[in-house]
Amino acid sequence: MKKEITSPNERARKKVFMVSGGAGRIICSLPAFERYAWDNGPDSFYIVSQSGLEFFLGTQFQDISFDPGHKGLFKNIIKDNDLINLEPYQEHGYYNQENSLTESFNKLINDTDQHSTLSKPKIVLSKIEEINAVNTVKLAKKQQGKKYTVVIQPFGRSSTQHDGGHVIDESSRSLSTDDYFYISEQLRKHYNVISMTEIKFDNDDNMYVEADLRHWASIIDTADYFVGVDSCGQHMAYAFDKPGSVILGSTFAENISYPKHFNIIEKPNTPKVYSPIRIEGLDSELANRVNDSCMDFTRNEIEDIANNILKDIEKKVKPDVVRSTTFSPKQKSKSKKTLDQIIDITPTQKPKKLPIDKVLAANNIKS
Repeated sequence: MKKEITSPNERARKKVFMVSGGAGRIICSLPAFERYAWDNGPDSFYIVSQSGLEFFLGTQFQDISFDPGHKGLFKNIIKDNDLINLEPYQEHGYYNQENSLTESFNKLINDTDQHSTLSKPKIVLSKIEEINAVNTVKLAKKQQGKKYTVVIQPFGRSSTQHDGGHVIDESSRSLSTDDYFYISEQLRKHYNVISMTEIKFDNDDNMYVEADLRHWASIIDTADYFVGVDSCGQHMAYAFDKPGSVILGSTFAENISYPKHFNIIEKPNTPKVYSPIRIEGLDSELANRVNDSCMDFTRNEIEDIANNILKDIEKKVKPDVVRSTTFSPKQKSKSKKTLDQIIDITPTQKPKKLPIDKVLAANNIKS
């Protein structure tokens, strides 16, 4: 038998993890990548991200993460290493509602069913992103005149606007236009409301912001409460330990949300089936038909939902606890209360003259 000889110059192949999907999936993958780096070393792998690359910024992964369009990616990164396609929707625990997105990523990346030690995702904001978010929330307070601010994300990624202003989501994960307006109206009676959506309405009294996803992450971090659906905003809110309510339609909280953290709201007495997205097209279509009414709320139901959210805000957003959440040692996050008090900036107003060193020191930000 021919003996294999290993050259002293030959190195072990690295892993090249390819992640697809939107920003929410990227955020959910961060804890598993953190564990892999801890167990195998930060130089043992690369990440190719089809979207959401911006959420690796500031983390230990920013220098090993690449866009698929990166010149020389195949020749210099992939060819001599092992390419692994990460698809949590095809992981057994996920499609059986046993694992969340984060846990399925952990299973695929680290080949383990032990998920209890996973940290929360870390979204690392820059100083300018933090200050811009403070400006945005201050402007909302100036316009709407309330003490506390709520960010609402009413529509999912697959929603589209049709004639007459109606929003349709074939995956049944978004609020209807009327339900969005009703919940917003109830929230605005007590709180400033910023609407996280690209779909805009001329008669909407919520504050709209032209922002990229990192700016939205910083706004959610600065605001006091989050209301959303199955979309990326809830993952941002969870990363910053922000309280919130998540209204779910066709998807399952065990898969895509955080039942132990958020106030989960679903249409009562309405059965739904799992849609095997990214596995089999026809079964997904059939599931969509079954789930078609999961976000169709009656007037009484939408009133109950609004009251439920208001009660949860009242319980979780109080003067003695706002912006004083206790974070785990692994969670890198900063309170904005001091920064909010020190800096007073609006788009039409210059900052008060205060040395930047004092601003940074007050917020434990290194210059």
